[in-house]
Amino acid sequence: MYTIVCESGIDTYGCLYNESFLPSSPNSKLIATDDDSGSKKNFKLIANLTTTESTILVVTTYNAEQTGAFKVTVYGPEKAILTPYATIPLTTTTTSTTTTSTSTTMSTSTTTSTTKSRIGGR
Repeated sequence: MYTIVCESGIDTYGCLYNESFLPSSPNSKLIATDDDSGSKKNFKLIANLTTTESTILVVTTYNAEQTGAFKVTVYGPEKAILTPYATIPLTTTTTSTTTTSTSTTMSTSTTTSTTKSRIGGR
């Protein structure tokens, strides 16, 4: 059994997938999801992982307008190797407001970070 915890100052949400993640079919191959079981509104996933299959961890935020740094730690009976797999931008919003004396531009982007994990020292 493995425990995957996230530490962050933002409200993170984690999803664990078997072998692959398809954004168009987010429930396909889904092993587990969590929002707030960890500390400070972060996810904590508990799953029985094997050395014979790759596991995909998708880290995102509960609120699409939040962005920030996060740290993922895996606890379990064998070494887990976390490898960045892909970064998929989900939402990008740009708002511009102009007045006669100043110009203000606000940009918000939300990304989902996907990590491919392998269990075992191979």
